[in-house]
Amino acid sequence: MGYWGSEVQILSSRPLLYRLENYTEQNLTESYIMEEKIKFGTDGWRAVIADEFTFQNVRVVALAISEYLSSNNLTNNGIFIGYDNRFLSEEFAKEVALTLADKNFKVYLSSGSVPTPVTAFMVRELNLDGAIMITASHNPPQYNGIKFIPSYGGPAVDEITQKIENNVNLVARNIERFDREKIKKLETKINYVSNFEKYKQKILRLIDTEIIKKAKPKVVVDPMYGAGSKILLDILNDLKIHVHPLNTSRDPLFGGKLPDPNENNLAEMKDKMAKDEFDLGVALDGDADRFGVIDGRRIFLTPNNVISLILYYLLKTRGHNSDDIVVRTVATTHLIDEICAKNNIKLVETPVGFKYIAQKMLTDKVIIGGEESGGLSIKNHIPEKDGILANLLLIEIQSFLNQNHEGMFLSDYLNQIYKEFGSFYNKRLDLEVPMEKKNDVLEHFYNQKDKDIKGRSITRISKENGIHISFDDKSWVLVRPSGTEPLIRCYIESRDREFFHVLKNLFS
Repeated sequence: MGYWGSEVQILSSRPLLYRLENYTEQNLTESYIMEEKIKFGTDGWRAVIADEFTFQNVRVVALAISEYLSSNNLTNNGIFIGYDNRFLSEEFAKEVALTLADKNFKVYLSSGSVPTPVTAFMVRELNLDGAIMITASHNPPQYNGIKFIPSYGGPAVDEITQKIENNVNLVARNIERFDREKIKKLETKINYVSNFEKYKQKILRLIDTEIIKKAKPKVVVDPMYGAGSKILLDILNDLKIHVHPLNTSRDPLFGGKLPDPNENNLAEMKDKMAKDEFDLGVALDGDADRFGVIDGRRIFLTPNNVISLILYYLLKTRGHNSDDIVVRTVATTHLIDEICAKNNIKLVETPVGFKYIAQKMLTDKVIIGGEESGGLSIKNHIPEKDGILANLLLIEIQSFLNQNHEGMFLSDYLNQIYKEFGSFYNKRLDLEVPMEKKNDVLEHFYNQKDKDIKGRSITRISKENGIHISFDDKSWVLVRPSGTEPLIRCYIESRDREFFHVLKNLFS
């Protein structure tokens, strides 16, 4: 059973249908909202469809958002609504649109599924008061969710989501179902949007399209049945490179896998690359704000490696200014710190969650902001993680290697970085832990502060963002509960391979 013994058990999934006996719709709504309080995690509210994520609760959250907007005089410019490929996402988005239209907001509803970064881009492009994205990102297919994106085009900060949460109980008692006649009237107020060319033009200005067109890399693309299929393939077709697409249709079950571009879920891509000669394969998660990559040697590069690699490449090819900074979350590799130190660039560490990186992007010149979970953005782009941008930058780097270092792939380039800065071994372990046991597990780790592990002394333990354990050789471990799932995430990094494996075995 490993370190956890018999305490950790895989949770059985809750039934999809909530008990309806002896409830009127009004009673159901009031009781349900009070019992299952809607909470926004690091990146929105997510819940199981037909259990917590119901049309009633979606209307409640939409009303809570409208109350926040109205109380802050954000009612003149309108709201954009996007949605991903999950089950009923378009219907949930329509419900949000009708709810906001009933409150006299200008509503712009996407006519098809769109990535989260496109939704964030549209807020700024149309100069709107905000956006709502129906997505559960990389969560299992039985989940859906809602993200609120304020006018700055990035994730909502805690202050905003707390106000929305507080509004939930205020509006839940006044929820109403629209009849057919009212729906017809409200539908006339909805503006449908289908043209996202401005996003494509913007993102193409951020990459070196000429080197990609000259090198013509061969690329496998796997959008994982998600919302990024059309836009990413359209951009690559414009670049006139050889593309082999996988899993581009809509499948709310995501082919029986999590829509998360980690190594385990990209086996099909790796198999395709083994049969034919490709320079790299790139992937997206369900709403296209996260990335995944396998290079021409069929090696999976972790997000930690990718962020470091892109930063290194940008500094070599774009340079930097004296007031530029780099931002990473507390759970992200410290290789980034070493690259910044050598180039005399300020490094800023934030709590886990791209919303904290986004705030730095709004106030500072951020060369790159990245987080271990697979999100990044760069200077002059939206303050929201963008998997499409990340994939295009990786394709640019491989094109650069094709042009200047024949036979070299991304993992070779990474090894060059390791030769310059030393190796960094890191991994995230996701441990299923019942909700009621999470605090006990965290307390257990906090109580390790006076212990040594294999001769390495623990120099510091903090309770910020979970339990952060620092060792005297600069190795570190972060133990952090998931905000949306019955999981505890353990992040481990060491510059010593042997000690890294000691830590990995200890915490797995």
